[in-house]
Amino acid sequence: MELFVSYESPEHEEAAFNLAKEFGLICLFPGDIDKKENNQTYFFVYKPGGSYIRRGSRNLSKDIYCNFADWSVSFKDPLLSRCLKGLPEKFLALDVTAGFGKDSLEIAKNKQCQSILLVEKENWLFYLLREGVANTENPDVLNKFSIKNADSREHLSNTKGNYDLIYIDPMFPGVGKSKAKRSIQALRDLTKEIEIDGLLGLAINKATKRVVVKRHKNSSYLEDLKPNYSVKGKVVRYDVYNSS
Repeated sequence: MELFVSYESPEHEEAAFNLAKEFGLICLFPGDIDKKENNQTYFFVYKPGGSYIRRGSRNLSKDIYCNFADWSVSFKDPLLSRCLKGLPEKFLALDVTAGFGKDSLEIAKNKQCQSILLVEKENWLFYLLREGVANTENPDVLNKFSIKNADSREHLSNTKGNYDLIYIDPMFPGVGKSKAKRSIQALRDLTKEIEIDGLLGLAINKATKRVVVKRHKNSSYLEDLKPNYSVKGKVVRYDVYNSS
């Protein structure tokens, strides 16, 4: 899938073109959008304080925002929450596959969590994460989140931080008949697959307490490493690896 940068208002043209250059993408004038094959094209639409991702023209899909204020109320993942039981008070967490940050938010909402570092390699996604944090008044995000634009493997290899929990979501492809939510599908379409070989083993060596890996319920274990236990749902499965 292609990703272009665009904008809503003429006064945002220069900023959008500068952002496209920063991302290494092409910026299109709004009038050129309908000339593309809309169902095969995504747009990063620049809007000060509220940029978003859209697939095709506006009538094809709803806009995708990094909206922590809304997610803190509307999104819950009880399966992931169960994976956090038994972690120490004021645990430190690392999400090496941040994406839009929804799973990081679920971890941050845990009262025992002191902080969580979100690592995201894609420049445009890192921009949306920063913007989403800047737009929220949620204390779980403002007080606990930090964000880094980096390769997950390089960060894990070089970090000297002591993380009690390391979280990995390698973005499994569509499995089965269920249709992915538009934000998940956008990530599948637009982000490069991370190099997962050896990533889990590296995370287990770096984590002081636990590594949690998100998988489709029918997927094999990451790197064929059997977890200590799994928490299973109707669609996804969380594999839990103890480090100590």
